[in-house]
Amino acid sequence: MCASEISTVKTIAQINDETRNFILVGVVIAKSDPRYFSGHPKGRGPFEADSTTADTSHETARGVLTLTLRDSNRDTINCTVWGKADTIIHYDGAFAIGDVIDVNRPQVAASMFGRSEQYSPTVTSPYCLTVNDQTVQGAQITRHDGPAQELQRFRALLRMPLVQPGETIPLADIVASGSGCNGETFNVLVVVRAVRAKRDVRVARSNQVKTFREVILMDGSHGGVLMKLWSDSYIRWSEQWVPLKTTLLIVDARAEFNAYYKTICLAVDRKTIITQDPAVPQLASLLNHARSIPTQEIDVVCSLASGSVDPSTINTVMTVQQILDRTEGDLVQEEDQFTALCYAVITRFDLDGCSRLVSERCAHCRSLVREPNGTCGKYDCPGQTTAPDAREPFFDIAVDVTDHTGTLTGCRMASRVAETVLCCDVATFLRQTDTQRTVLKWKYLLDRCAVRLIVKRRSAVRFQHLYSIVDCAIADPAEVEAKLKVY
Repeated sequence: MCASEISTVKTIAQINDETRNFILVGVVIAKSDPRYFSGHPKGRGPFEADSTTADTSHETARGVLTLTLRDSNRDTINCTVWGKADTIIHYDGAFAIGDVIDVNRPQVAASMFGRSEQYSPTVTSPYCLTVNDQTVQGAQITRHDGPAQELQRFRALLRMPLVQPGETIPLADIVASGSGCNGETFNVLVVVRAVRAKRDVRVARSNQVKTFREVILMDGSHGGVLMKLWSDSYIRWSEQWVPLKTTLLIVDARAEFNAYYKTICLAVDRKTIITQDPAVPQLASLLNHARSIPTQEIDVVCSLASGSVDPSTINTVMTVQQILDRTEGDLVQEEDQFTALCYAVITRFDLDGCSRLVSERCAHCRSLVREPNGTCGKYDCPGQTTAPDAREPFFDIAVDVTDHTGTLTGCRMASRVAETVLCCDVATFLRQTDTQRTVLKWKYLLDRCAVRLIVKRRSAVRFQHLYSIVDCAIADPAEVEAKLKVY
């Protein structure tokens, strides 16, 4: 029996144990990666035909795919599709999240008896659907061909939240729980901060190459939590996510402790549902907050140098080795930054050499201008001009500090802090001769200084540790003798 012979159209709310021979129209709000079951020989692809036999793996292998459907603000249901490998491959390629589909002649069962439900998203319907062409003739899934107004109504459901914002957890609370919440699931309302390129990794157990993507999420409580996408459907979908503009309501995101970053990250699994740009009133304030925080590394350095932390309050004396140990230490419960007062010798302060000392940012959007005398890289920014007043120069000096325990390389002395240390602004410095800069350099180079730092540890947002100098002055020998630590 073909789909056109079935006249009964049911909604999710109308489905019960007795429902038979019907069509369900719904929009796909979640989709699992297909799984295949076949005994293919080692060293050959799962569906690669054996050239020595007439039988092919495509004919014997079977697979399964789960689609989560919605047809109203309230009602959702899972539909599990079983079929030959070719059928599942076809469905996997034909339908994506956001498509409106017809489910023709599915079987209905109470979801409490379905083993697959524990690995599928949580839905409102007490029933689940199964499409299996071997069990019911004419059971299939097709793209819905309806009026444009009807399709628009179904697609509008993609923005309807599955949970209320009050049922979400701030990212900071999840991170603060540390490894104690490993494996648990949470609902979060977040902004996409960054979408990283796809990467491949070889799974040691199966020797297969898996593709994944890392996405950085943020909300009003935390500046960046990493989320890993392993599903091909979500990896493709994330291509359209725009940093600092796309918001996500993620239901049942799984928490995973990441040993490399020493913090909790999130992952999307078979139970997760993501709503893009959900229709909730908190959206505007969340986006405004995302646009207000520094996102580039140099913006973070300049923010720290602008007086967000009063240097006079930094009095915890630490050696270089203690700073390195604390930076690399397994201090999960701590904030991602700490402060230190280090009595150390300045061993790199290249004021009269070839090192970059002054950077430029756009006077309009504050973005870093990468090329000397270049223009803003943002296509929609009015700062895309070579006029001098379109750029603002600022100090960005790399400094190395060394004590008896080691060296901190690549510390950043930026903006107002550098102006205070050098006793001049950028314009004055650029007019100085090499001789004048050399004299200025030797006021600090190879002399012991009291260096006050803010250290931001490596995180999902930053690949490297960040050492920002917020105050630097020649140290009093008596003070050094009294406070310098052995370790």
